[in-house]
Amino acid sequence: MRRVLIIVVLSLCTLFGASAQSSSGEWLSKLNASMGSRYAWNISVATGGESFVGYYMVQGDAYYLTLGVMEVYSDGKLRYEINNSRKEVTEDRVNLKSQDLLTNPTRAFSFVDKEYTITLKSQSASGAVLKLVPRDVSLGLSDIELTLQKSGGAVLPTKIVYNYDGDTIAIQLTSLSVADKSLPRWNKESYRAYDIVSFL
Repeated sequence: MRRVLIIVVLSLCTLFGASAQSSSGEWLSKLNASMGSRYAWNISVATGGESFVGYYMVQGDAYYLTLGVMEVYSDGKLRYEINNSRKEVTEDRVNLKSQDLLTNPTRAFSFVDKEYTITLKSQSASGAVLKLVPRDVSLGLSDIELTLQKSGGAVLPTKIVYNYDGDTIAIQLTSLSVADKSLPRWNKESYRAYDIVSFL
């Protein structure tokens, strides 16, 4: 009898483990389906005891981000980072490998199993928290914690925390309507009084 109970318990553990793994994949699938190719978010960033607020907008491969005194324009290939305090523009190529929201927001939520080990930390009827550990150790990223929330039929991110070997960047997100917004585009003339540092 005891042997039968042990077998049943082990079977249930296996079943629930598979179910949890399946659920993490389902949450990410719903997230990717909900994001679309054009969206915008208010963001609040906390790191190293400091906090900054701003927003970003994505349209296909292009994006615009503003945070504190910083602005970033990108057409998907080139990236123009503006420091309005120093009146300086840094131009560089987009790091297509990065999925850090502040470095390449177009890929910030494009998580796939082949790049991450994904586990479900918790879930409820209204949302879930996922932990993602990158398989590529060269990224210097220990893990990502992603908080998701159901909104009608959609699943949207409300918080993402990056852990870089103990140094964390926590980003709170609030969805913005893009119906009346156009994506700001890089215009060199607008920053002609700024110094330009080029890595191209």
